[in-house]
Amino acid sequence: MPKLIKWRLVRVQPAIVFLLTAPVSLVATTSAANTNIVAPTLNVSATVQSVVSLTLATGTAGCAISAGGGGDYSMSFGNVNGLGLGAPTCGVVASASSSGATYATTYQMTPTFSGFASTAGTAVVITTSGFTHSTVLSLGEAATTAGPFTTIPASGNNVSVAAATSGTAINRAMSLAVTANNGGPAFTGNDSALVTYTLTVQ
Repeated sequence: MPKLIKWRLVRVQPAIVFLLTAPVSLVATTSAANTNIVAPTLNVSATVQSVVSLTLATGTAGCAISAGGGGDYSMSFGNVNGLGLGAPTCGVVASASSSGATYATTYQMTPTFSGFASTAGTAVVITTSGFTHSTVLSLGEAATTAGPFTTIPASGNNVSVAAATSGTAINRAMSLAVTANNGGPAFTGNDSALVTYTLTVQ
């Protein structure tokens, strides 16, 4: 006798699964919920520049240098004469003869600089426009008041002082030569000359 085969129909219900995911923030976090920590960030930037400075000051035993007075700084030798007679107002009488006298004073210059790859060739070049009465008065420069003095020119680098170390005061000396003149070239009274100190870091 043949066996009976029974079929059972099973109905399958399709299921939909929902996945819940937290959103991902693509910006900096400056606030947060359900936590006691928050860590915003700050990007700090700066532009470093090179810088140079040159200051002048009174020497150990010389004429006073002060700010202003016709230039960035000013200095006066006071009363002088072509024979070097009498006590100098400041500084010393470096030499005197019948043809003229040389007054001298110490002074300091301090170069300061930063941001340079090389400083070995750094120097200060000194020039002057000269006195109005240049036949009577002239300026010179040297390491000490004993000289020898080099006449400060109107241009060029005849008077150049090495200044390779930043922040170190350099002791120097300046001279004022007064020619003993009479007659037409003679001059008495006040005169001044502007001296320029050019610091080049290299």
